[in-house]
Amino acid sequence: MAEYEAVQALMEKRRQMISPTQNTPYPFRQKIYCGNCGSVFRRKVVRGIVYWACMSHERHGSAYCNITQIPEQEIQAAFLRLYHKLKNNGLQILNRLISDLQTIRNRRMLWSIDIIELNKRISEISDRNRMLTDMNKAGLVDSDIFISRTNELAEQLRAAKQEKERIMGADNDDTIQKTQELVELLEASPEFLPDHDDEIFCDLVERITAVSNDKLRFHLKNGLELDELIER
Repeated sequence: MAEYEAVQALMEKRRQMISPTQNTPYPFRQKIYCGNCGSVFRRKVVRGIVYWACMSHERHGSAYCNITQIPEQEIQAAFLRLYHKLKNNGLQILNRLISDLQTIRNRRMLWSIDIIELNKRISEISDRNRMLTDMNKAGLVDSDIFISRTNELAEQLRAAKQEKERIMGADNDDTIQKTQELVELLEASPEFLPDHDDEIFCDLVERITAVSNDKLRFHLKNGLELDELIER
């Protein structure tokens, strides 16, 4: 029961995350871009079949852009293949990515000038505190002075550690957070999707690039790019 409620809560969170532009009858709108000329794809219907076509190709012909229209059904099928790969094999890869990104981030931050200076300051304060403690044990410092100075050093140490935590937590790169959100969304999603799901698509995919007439590149919300062939 607890697991069911957790999944339901996450699904509600997903629904709240969808923007008004995503909650449209056409989830591919403003999502597909031409890998050849950079134009956005527009929706068109020909004899009852829905296609997505490069606007430059439509306006200027193949001499300007050779990426032809793609049936919506083939785009949906490519996403379903991508989804099942992510669901079956991607969770382990995404979790490993999170771990690797955290390691890289920590190493980068630890070698920053600000962090080096703070580590030096923390070490100096700790050394002064140990020296003061040794002097107190040897009876070389008045107890009132010892207490006052110890409290002062403790406050300096607390402030230095707090500043270090603030700097290390101020990384503007949100890739780790977005990757974690993808993991949570995949864990809460069905094991198998028999048909295309607009909501799951909008949750996972930032945009699609039509690399060629035979390949789509899905740009996930965390910046990861994965290619899928168009099967005709």
